Amino acid sequence: MNIGESEFEKSKYKLSALENNIKAIKSVVSAVEGTLGPRGMDCMIVDDYGNAIITNDGITILKEISVTHPAAKLLINSVMAQKREAGDGTTTLTVLTGALLDSAFKAAEKGVPMHKIIDGLKKGIKKSIEITESEKILITEENENLLEKVAFISGRGNEDISQLVYKASEIIGYNRMREKEFRLSDCVEVIEDAENQVFGGVIVDKKPLNLDMSQEFEDVKILILDDSLDVEEFRRELLATEGGFNKYLESVDEIKMWAEKLIDLNIGIVLCSRGVNPIVEQILSDGGVCVVDRVLYSQLEKTAKYCGCKILKKNSLRKSVSELNSYCGRAGKVIYDSGREQLRIQLGKGKPYVTIVISASTAEIIREKERITRDAASSVQFSVCDGVVAGGGAFEIYCSNRLKKYSESIYGMEKYGVYCVAEALKKPFLQMVENAGLNPLETFEKILNVTNEQDKKYLSVDFDSGKVRDMLTEKVFDPASVKKSVFKKAGEVAEAILKINLILKGKTSN
Repeated sequence: MNIGESEFEKSKYKLSALENNIKAIKSVVSAVEGTLGPRGMDCMIVDDYGNAIITNDGITILKEISVTHPAAKLLINSVMAQKREAGDGTTTLTVLTGALLDSAFKAAEKGVPMHKIIDGLKKGIKKSIEITESEKILITEENENLLEKVAFISGRGNEDISQLVYKASEIIGYNRMREKEFRLSDCVEVIEDAENQVFGGVIVDKKPLNLDMSQEFEDVKILILDDSLDVEEFRRELLATEGGFNKYLESVDEIKMWAEKLIDLNIGIVLCSRGVNPIVEQILSDGGVCVVDRVLYSQLEKTAKYCGCKILKKNSLRKSVSELNSYCGRAGKVIYDSGREQLRIQLGKGKPYVTIVISASTAEIIREKERITRDAASSVQFSVCDGVVAGGGAFEIYCSNRLKKYSESIYGMEKYGVYCVAEALKKPFLQMVENAGLNPLETFEKILNVTNEQDKKYLSVDFDSGKVRDMLTEKVFDPASVKKSVFKKAGEVAEAILKINLILKGKTSN
């Protein structure tokens, strides 16, 4: 074996761990890349029992597929974090991460030191985020119609869903959407065989205990308990003894007194997370108080914020009437829908809230519509908070061109890492073109030619006709914060994988 062959073998051995990890990453990418873009196809996932899920949602596919390789799990965990934090961009993140690693591997094969590739990659990602920050368009009253376009694109072209989400953003207001604890995607409610609609208010999906109450309330005072209105279970266990029975009677008298206090407070509706004693229920009914028990805490929390209540424990009912009054909230209107057995609370006196009702005929269709609606709601909210950039892959192409020029200004081998980022940024667009049945290289060259001829920034294609289009003119936008999050997380995963020099088998656990 001559020296050249020896050096080649040594180089291959050094990259064997990276090659192994990249193969695992590519298997994850191949599972979702066909779903990317407006012409993306569906994926069928079949379990051991023959049950099948058909979807084009990247996060759903990655949740359902069987993965054992640590590198693949690292990528999937990053994608899950992207979903939690940004609500969208999961498939783009997966494809971009795979492209970054592929470009880095090719550079390493040519002899570029790995630490230089990593340093350059970090510079390229940082520069991409800076470009996004400088190029984003903030949403104002003058251009708020852009949100309708964002909702339409994120809603996969579903006109009815995009209109619901856009109307919800108008009802809730920009100030509320910019609050950190509020998520517009949490406002989506799924109800079978209902009408798709949006309204200001919340839904309590429970049937009141006292159904003889009026089905509509106006200017009603609301009290919320994350507790029961009943005797504690340990008191019931003492009924076998005389002393225990007396204690039980004292507890019943106390909760009866609490019920009378609620009537004196002019409470109209009491919401509880647990059960209500039949005696207390009767007293409240006689006093004109509507009682709803076993309400989900999430719905109690929404109602409390919307109506301006404080969620109490039942021991708080020992407080004076004046103190309790400060814990109550108000709603201008509460309607009970007997057909669906739910309360609709509107005109709350607390923080604004909106409910987007989504329905369909089957559970499978509802699940898909719910996912699309939540994605559209997240995109609209992030657009309000941090602005938008050109969509359709145009912004990635623009970033790629900027990074190539930037790499020329870097002295040393780090420029190859920056170039890796520039090359990888083209991949999501090229994948969308391929999914649309067009020739990726031919289409990309066409865009570059038109860019040079017309001196335009954000060019992409109509994925139906293949014609070059200006994304600003077409009003195709993506949330800027989603782009920044995708760039950051793709860079983090790629860096973590590139730093792995050796894979060793650990001890077997007992």
